[in-house]
Amino acid sequence: MYFCCSKFMQTQITKQIKQLFLKELRVEFKNKYAFWSLLLMLVISVFIIYTIQKQASNLVWHSLFYVVLILGVVQNITRSFLGEQKGTLLYYRFLVDAKALIISKILYQYFINLIFLFVLFILMNFWLPQTIPHLGQYFFTAFLFMLCCSTVFTFNSALSYGAKNSSLVALVLSMPLLIPSLLVCLKAASKSLILLPHPNFYQDWLVLVLLLVIQLVLSITLFNYIWKE
Repeated sequence: MYFCCSKFMQTQITKQIKQLFLKELRVEFKNKYAFWSLLLMLVISVFIIYTIQKQASNLVWHSLFYVVLILGVVQNITRSFLGEQKGTLLYYRFLVDAKALIISKILYQYFINLIFLFVLFILMNFWLPQTIPHLGQYFFTAFLFMLCCSTVFTFNSALSYGAKNSSLVALVLSMPLLIPSLLVCLKAASKSLILLPHPNFYQDWLVLVLLLVIQLVLSITLFNYIWKE
């Protein structure tokens, strides 16, 4: 009996996650100006970098890439809980499970930031082409870092919801949690810039995945207590 109830609850949560995620996509498509303004900001940022720095070494390119990436992910904070009305969240409280809500928000941030990362990667290589020896490993490292950023920012946006200057509060709360991920990511990405016969990325990737899992578990677990408040 317990097993059947548990399986039913998991099915319900999965359905709720799917519905909430699709709802976020529908809202995004209705408010196209927000998405296109983000892409426009990205194009302008990379173009300004190109006009100032027409040629860049791998290290300079690497630094500029992560600066724009982090700024873009920070810009997307408003797409999570900070963009919701209080009445909408109160409505959700009586309809959906807390786990479904936080997971759907995190997945949506993954989706939006993945598009942002992909477009940034293309633009940077188009205007400032580089010969990065391990290009695939470099992109995968940035992908893992983007997942960590999205998870932390989504949870902290829920934590800071309702506070004055909530975007700033979410950013400040996120910094201590992101620093370990950033340091490991930069260490792994730096290996991609150097022509080495057999560079070992797996240890750094494993650390990033473990940090991501910890962030996900803490976000889903602690959100239950925030949701009750």
